[in-house]
Amino acid sequence: MPQKGFTAIVNKLHIQAMRSTPTRDVHAHKSEAQFFHVYRKESSGDMTLLERNLSFDSAADFCLAHGTLH
Repeated sequence: MPQKGFTAIVNKLHIQAMRSTPTRDVHAHKSEAQFFHVYRKESSGDMTLLERNLSFDSAADFCLAHGTLH
């Protein structure tokens, strides 16, 4: 996952701002974001998508939930 646009790290999970284009979803600045994806950074450095198309509040709640495995 390239580090462009807005990313918030909550409880070791990365919340990435996203917006839709006619062909795909792309990273966005917070003010341009239409939705947010949640990623977990693996020990290898790779990012694993955990949840997609959330509001920022829902993404933050997901990251803070006790049932979320990190």
